[in-house]
Amino acid sequence: MTNPGSVTMLHKSEEGRFMYVFVALNASIIGWKYFYHIVVVDGTFLKSSHRGIILTASAHDAVGKIFPLAYTVVDSENDASWECFIEMFRQTFGERERMCIVSDRQARILGGSSIVYPEVSHCVCIFHLWNNIKKQFKKNHDRLREVFFAMARAYKIENFNCLIQDMDNIDKRVRGYLFQVGYEKWSIVHFTVNRSMVMTSNIAESLNARNRETRELPIMSLLDYMMNLVME
Repeated sequence: MTNPGSVTMLHKSEEGRFMYVFVALNASIIGWKYFYHIVVVDGTFLKSSHRGIILTASAHDAVGKIFPLAYTVVDSENDASWECFIEMFRQTFGERERMCIVSDRQARILGGSSIVYPEVSHCVCIFHLWNNIKKQFKKNHDRLREVFFAMARAYKIENFNCLIQDMDNIDKRVRGYLFQVGYEKWSIVHFTVNRSMVMTSNIAESLNARNRETRELPIMSLLDYMMNLVME
């Protein structure tokens, strides 16, 4: 890899079996201080003969462009792989003031980030949260959707509280579910940090869509593609 200042880590088992590789290019490391302080993390399956998962961390640059910060290819997605990825991210990028991590509600991501970044806010993608609501509560989806997204984007606490009452009139069980998730993880008016309107993990989804065709490539070819993508 010809990108001086980059951070790469390759780990194998005692038998020489591939476990994971972590990559953060120098351009991303230098640029991080100028990007928005919101880090979106996600993972997606690979389809090569070796299978595996690619985990990514991305941010918006100063003009709103999606910028991959770091990525890792692991043999499987589990608590250890996510904690390891987030730990390597911290070692490489550190922690910024008002930093926030955004993801879906996958317990592995939430667990890993809380261990590695205990002082950093972890927020959830409102689209993933809405999909969870639909799975939990089977009726009145059209009405619930309208109220939920209005709650998420409400800027005044009195408006949020009025919408909570509207939701109670539709299905009282949803309030308890959202309270358990934590209002501060998805509601603008309850945020403890400024998410700069990054309410979703869409930038990770966009990155996944961009590398969709490369998921069948051998690992080295995939890594070359990701490096070129960052350097575009």
